[in-house]
Amino acid sequence: MVTQPARSAVRTTTPAVARSRFNRFVPLWMLLPTLLILLALQLYPALYSVYLSFNRIQAGNLIWVGTRNYERLFRDARFIESLGTSVVFVGCYLVLTLSIGMLIAVLLNQRVKLTSLYMVLLFIPWVVSDVVAGTMWRWLFQQDYGIIQQWLNPFTNNVSLYANPTGSMIIVILASVWRALPFTSLVFLGALQTVPREVLESAAMDGASRITSFSRISFPLIRPTFIVVTIFTTIGGLNAVGLILTLTGGGPGGATQTSGVYLYKIGWQFGDFGQGAAISVVLFLINLVATLFYLQFQRERTMG
Repeated sequence: MVTQPARSAVRTTTPAVARSRFNRFVPLWMLLPTLLILLALQLYPALYSVYLSFNRIQAGNLIWVGTRNYERLFRDARFIESLGTSVVFVGCYLVLTLSIGMLIAVLLNQRVKLTSLYMVLLFIPWVVSDVVAGTMWRWLFQQDYGIIQQWLNPFTNNVSLYANPTGSMIIVILASVWRALPFTSLVFLGALQTVPREVLESAAMDGASRITSFSRISFPLIRPTFIVVTIFTTIGGLNAVGLILTLTGGGPGGATQTSGVYLYKIGWQFGDFGQGAAISVVLFLINLVATLFYLQFQRERTMG
């Protein structure tokens, strides 16, 4: 038999427990609209691409072909060649973007005069689209009126860099690095500004050079940020399409045809959506493996 005080305690605590449970799920309810939008715009298309990669479109109908699209894909010499081109492009793009971005961040972190002006100029590549950036860089290397090409003509025997596979790849890499530098530089700058000045000043008083302070103090503290930027830069390089299409269209002779560009041509120019979806799944897996590798590397360095 429940006494009157016990009943009163149950009545007084039950609303509090109910409010506590309700408050616990308030953030979830607030995030629900955003989660539904993400599911509709990202998860569903991704899952549909996987499903589409096992089909072929004929006369507007989907025909299940199993793994034939993947079998065709890995027998396709052009796709294998595009993977090699992607490795070269992403490797050079990653090294140059991270190193130059870090150098710019270190210089801006010195709080020199006109730092605000330099940061405004640094933003310019970020605010233009891939099409505008690609068109501008293509004009710079035009044989007849390109400013940079005119400077290079005495060293190239008046031959445009676009006519050379190595030259066209260099142009694509430089343009891509120029386009990505604002993001990497500003993120690195923000990370460097979190390093305690007192620690750096103490190291300087102990005789440590700036290079030693950066390698032994600053960089270890911002390593997590460096790994995150590396992941985003790698993914951006693997999925680069717009700038390369505007600059070279994948030419000459497929010299700059990365896997992303090949996906665009197969899926949209030739209309082979099943094969294009198979390429997108392969690129997704490559992105996933690269991301897991970086995260595992960071975890080992942290634990070590």
